[in-house]
Amino acid sequence: MRALITGGAGFIGTNLALKLAEIGNQEILTTDNLSRRGSEFNLETLQSKDISFKKSELEDVLGLIPYFKPDVVYHFAAQVAVTDSVTSPKRDFDINAKGTIDIVLAAREILAPVIYTSTNKVFGDNVNELPLEEFKTRWDFQGELKGKGINEDFSIDSSHHTPYGISKLVGEMYVREYGGIANRCSCMYGPHQNGIVDQGWLSHIAKKIIAGEKITIYGDGKQIRDVLHSDDAIDLFIKQGKAIISQGKEEFQGQAYNVGGGYENTISLLELCSMWGKEKKELNFENWRPADQKVFYCDISKAQEHFDWKPQVGYKQGIDQLYQWTKENQHI
Repeated sequence: MRALITGGAGFIGTNLALKLAEIGNQEILTTDNLSRRGSEFNLETLQSKDISFKKSELEDVLGLIPYFKPDVVYHFAAQVAVTDSVTSPKRDFDINAKGTIDIVLAAREILAPVIYTSTNKVFGDNVNELPLEEFKTRWDFQGELKGKGINEDFSIDSSHHTPYGISKLVGEMYVREYGGIANRCSCMYGPHQNGIVDQGWLSHIAKKIIAGEKITIYGDGKQIRDVLHSDDAIDLFIKQGKAIISQGKEEFQGQAYNVGGGYENTISLLELCSMWGKEKKELNFENWRPADQKVFYCDISKAQEHFDWKPQVGYKQGIDQLYQWTKENQHI
């Protein structure tokens, strides 16, 4: 398989490239503009494994696609911060929406399917309209969704998505329209992640604790997510790539998948901090951020059925691994 990975020096791109190289019999080309702090260290890791890399803006990738002729394009390059999308919506649109359709159309010219990382933010404020139940350290759904989660048929029709949710949804729709796969990702974590306050919150909190810095929680800290280790995310993406190439586009054409750890891998901010020795009284609390969801976790049964996939890394094991990796890589 010949794979092109945009955002290839990012967290997920790096982990995917390393796994494909480990499997062997792959031709891999990674591209990234290296604008994200930490990507330069991920690039060193890629180069240590002799993985091809081209520093490129998204518009430059359009010329790489007909040159490299990938069998599949993994499109991970994105503007990822909700707050940045609010302050700079045009830039957010140019990267996530326009940038994605440009990639999709270039890949279509050589009949290469696109596998895309979307987001749970495509569901907008509809998630916040669901009835919830409050517990000591977390919120949870009430009723039929409790313990099951949100599936792909849940409504995306809402007037409140944030610009980030809109731009990722537009990108997703173009990917699906032209026969690709969109993965509506919950919270992924793992090695080679350099989390910030707006994205990669497990990594961000780990860095704060290790550095002995004050941790700020937006909201009450009881919001929960189903966290997914990068090993499990990469396993799914590779299975999707193989399936859509070997079995043809028809079965998987235009599909969306909710991708997360599922209910058994849910954790709240308060619970995470407690696992790492920080209790509520030691935390700093600020107002809720725009469109923050008190509860989100995925019904992952569709991905399980289509690709015989299930998360293997439990959140306790995975979070311990993340903390240790972050501690060993404080220079990033």
